[in-house]
Amino acid sequence: MNCFDYYDSELQSLNIMDIRGLEVFLSVAKHLNYTRAAEEVNLSQPSVSVRIRQLEAELGVKLFEKLGKRVSLSEAGQLLVPYADRVMTAVDDAQQAIDELEGLERGTLRIGASTTPGMYLIPQTLARFKHRHPKIEINLGIKDTRAVETGVIKNKFDFGFVGGHLVGDEVEVIPWLTDQIVLVVPTDHKLARKKVVKTDDLKRERFIARELGSATQATTVSYLEKIGLQIDSLMKMENPESVKKAVQSGLGIAFISKFAVESELKARTLVVVRVRHLDIQRELKIVYRKDKLLSRAALMFIEMARDK
Repeated sequence: MNCFDYYDSELQSLNIMDIRGLEVFLSVAKHLNYTRAAEEVNLSQPSVSVRIRQLEAELGVKLFEKLGKRVSLSEAGQLLVPYADRVMTAVDDAQQAIDELEGLERGTLRIGASTTPGMYLIPQTLARFKHRHPKIEINLGIKDTRAVETGVIKNKFDFGFVGGHLVGDEVEVIPWLTDQIVLVVPTDHKLARKKVVKTDDLKRERFIARELGSATQATTVSYLEKIGLQIDSLMKMENPESVKKAVQSGLGIAFISKFAVESELKARTLVVVRVRHLDIQRELKIVYRKDKLLSRAALMFIEMARDK
């Protein structure tokens, strides 16, 4: 058992009741809207629904009622609100007391993150962590996956969030999230009008690619090589934002993490094109030196990041 597994089991043992479930319940009860609650508690809307169903199953009652598109508290839900409030207040008080005992009122975390986690995922966790532990200083370095793992090995970072595992066996690797790499094109591109395209349709296209050392690029190239597809890279960019701007400007099309284009897809400034028989996925991971004893603050941050 590594040090993270030990503390992970220790933290789980504190959850006599699903505290996170109560937090989610109170947010839905306040907003009576699953989407707004999801934004407040930094979870996806499906995750919020799952949490509510789990709490309802545990209590044996329905907490919310739906009339059409409207959500309202059931009688049991109304009864639970003040008790849940008291539980969360007690938990916060207990956590604060434990934090002071464990030294979480001071210190520094040095976190490395590759571009996709660092720009689109970690900021949410950072905000939650700083709200609970405002006196802990956090230094976040956003680099490509190779540089993050090197920084972890050289102890420049306490731990890192990466889109792949590129360096070697000196780091402990913890599975985190599954990322889907998608093909994006401008809204006026000819491929945007097709529901599904063939891989042969891509051979005539110009591609915007990520730089050497990018896990997104490494995963994409490896996958395309396996299916025998070679693409023409017009230019290479250092970060997803540059890639998106280049695609929006009509310079080419690109494979990119779906996490990186959520805003553009909602705003309809980019279009995801489905390619037949093409399914590029990768596992986002948390890495730290095998011989490093992670601090309590580091373990708490990782726990928050994993609670998605």
